[in-house]
Amino acid sequence: MPDSPAEVRLRSALEHHRNGRLDEAARDYEAALRAQPGDADAMRYLGVILHQRGEHANAVHLIERSVEVRPDAQAFCNLAEALRACGRPAEAGAAARRALELRPRYPEAQVNLAAALFAQDQFAQAESAARAALALRPGYALASLALADALREQDRLDEAERAYRAVLVATPAHPIALGNLGWMLVQAGRMKEGLELCRSAAAQSPGALGPQENLARALLVNGRTDEAMGALEAALKLAPDAAVLNLLAGIAWHGLGDVREARKWFERARQIDPALVEAQVRLANLESESDNQEAALEILNAALARHPLHTEVLVARAKARLAVGDVEGAIADHRAAIELRPGAAALHATLGGTLASAGDIDAAVACERKAIALNARCVPAYAGLLTALRHKAKEPERDAALQLLDAPWMTDEWRSALHMGLAAYFDGRADYAAAGEHMVRGNALRLALDTRRGKSYDPGQYETLASEMIATFTPELFERLRPYGEQSARPVFIVGMPRSGTTLTEQILASHPSAFGAGERRFAHRGFGLLPRLMGRGQQDPFACLREAEGSVIEAAARWHLDQLAALDGGRAARIVDKMPDNYSLLGWLAVLFPKARFIHCRRDLRDIALSCWITNFSSIRWANDLGHLAHRIEQYSRLMAHWRRVLPVRVLELDYEAMVADQVGQSRRLVEFLGLEWDERCLSFFKTQRVVRTASIAQVREPIYNRSIARWVHYEAMLEPVISRLGAGMGL
Repeated sequence: MPDSPAEVRLRSALEHHRNGRLDEAARDYEAALRAQPGDADAMRYLGVILHQRGEHANAVHLIERSVEVRPDAQAFCNLAEALRACGRPAEAGAAARRALELRPRYPEAQVNLAAALFAQDQFAQAESAARAALALRPGYALASLALADALREQDRLDEAERAYRAVLVATPAHPIALGNLGWMLVQAGRMKEGLELCRSAAAQSPGALGPQENLARALLVNGRTDEAMGALEAALKLAPDAAVLNLLAGIAWHGLGDVREARKWFERARQIDPALVEAQVRLANLESESDNQEAALEILNAALARHPLHTEVLVARAKARLAVGDVEGAIADHRAAIELRPGAAALHATLGGTLASAGDIDAAVACERKAIALNARCVPAYAGLLTALRHKAKEPERDAALQLLDAPWMTDEWRSALHMGLAAYFDGRADYAAAGEHMVRGNALRLALDTRRGKSYDPGQYETLASEMIATFTPELFERLRPYGEQSARPVFIVGMPRSGTTLTEQILASHPSAFGAGERRFAHRGFGLLPRLMGRGQQDPFACLREAEGSVIEAAARWHLDQLAALDGGRAARIVDKMPDNYSLLGWLAVLFPKARFIHCRRDLRDIALSCWITNFSSIRWANDLGHLAHRIEQYSRLMAHWRRVLPVRVLELDYEAMVADQVGQSRRLVEFLGLEWDERCLSFFKTQRVVRTASIAQVREPIYNRSIARWVHYEAMLEPVISRLGAGMGL
């Protein structure tokens, strides 16, 4: 019998398909289906082509139809791959297992099962499936890659490296093995070697997504944002709808300081692939940075509902929980992440930081040391250890940190953190020359890094803001708005320059049974920014809006702020302490909202403030890494406080750090009396109060008041000369 037209077209399609002529093959498969609509082979192979083109949903539809007609092992194997590409890994795993039921000795199906398990964060099971594939076909490159990836995610890096290199022995230019090994080495701190491998992978396969992704990630980690942008631009021209490339573009923009542009790219990545977990984490982190922790938690909880075993989401939620004061929840999330990846040094180091913030310094130190035991090059662990222990850190730990400074793979961000940790160590040992050297180097690195990322401080911009505050908040404005605002006496606002004693003051008050310490909250800043929206003015300048605001708007803004505070303690405490140092710039706004609130201004010798800011590795303050900027910030702070003393219609308690050190009992009683509370002896044992402290003052509030920070600036007078000389004339220094 002569071949039917369907058989002729199918044979032609297979020939085109084998030789990579996908368009011709697709046309012949479609013709075969028109001639014989129920042909299982034509449906399956056309589905494979659609999968190869990236049309995964259509591929799944066709291959599912083919297995209904003829449920063979190869079809289920193809279906597993298409389902995984659609973001349906559980179904992909089921299809791969069905293939193995029909053909137990099927290495391709084992590899697809490994990939599906990997996508569900089931790395040990993925490892088993990959090993089963290799047992059936020794030297199978895809199985070796699947094994290496699974070992990497279990932090068995030496085994993973051997598996990647086994592929490269057989195929030295294998782009996936080169790129994945390179990215793993970058993550492990072998920056130069890893980056070169990522470059080689991208050069070997310029049109492939994986190698381009690894190269862009490696460049971003190395701080080469401009170069990463160039690589991403080229890759996006080839694959504009690749979710991962859009995600990486967002990371690059975020690194350059453009949050709005970063958000746009993260949102686009999430729209392209709703299952892309990292896009959700990045969006949540943007919300956290804006102190919108509720929105961040909403995103992360939704992500965890879908991916309950995802360590990155757990760590991000731990950070957001810590920010809202849920210390137990944050620690639980960190521990859950570590249970999933016990060999990940970075996770232990991060838990150490959270435990330190919660006041458990001993447990924090144990975590940092565990991280170092797992990875002797874990820079965040050394930085955290030196910062927490200062001079009490062991000499071998100090020496290891010093040696790491010269590592060729060290990034500027990590090197800066190490310098600042070493500065704390040597300052604690009274080796002021060494401490000063590390301060200078650490701050210079951070300043250069921020500048490259577009996050540098603009003194003129802040001076303009201060001038606008002074021009807007006049006696006339206060008089016009005097009848409005929230009459609650619950809020207590502690303000002052960072490192002026604000954390110590809050800790003393939070030790009182009738007071709740809310920590550093950006409610005042967010509330002032909400003013145009409350008035229906869109993006209009808040200052212009305030000059025209009616009483109902002020009342609404005050209620919003009070509701944010009440949500933190359920409205139970008689006084709730909002300690945001930078709120000194918004004292006028807060006085309008809360005319019966208590306001406390923490003061300290400006030279000691300058030194303490200079030695602290702040995560978000941009002006503390440049002595000129530091001096300018102090000048503007002093200018604003002088204005508030002249015009504020509310009483502000001025509290000097030096007076608190000299007379803890008297000053503590003065504080409690100012809040209208009965005296409680627990306020003198503030260092025993178990509560989260989300500031750089972790160690200081975990021990009794000491006087070694009084006039500490004299040991660094020469280094601080640019600040002292600038401030001296106008401030009596």
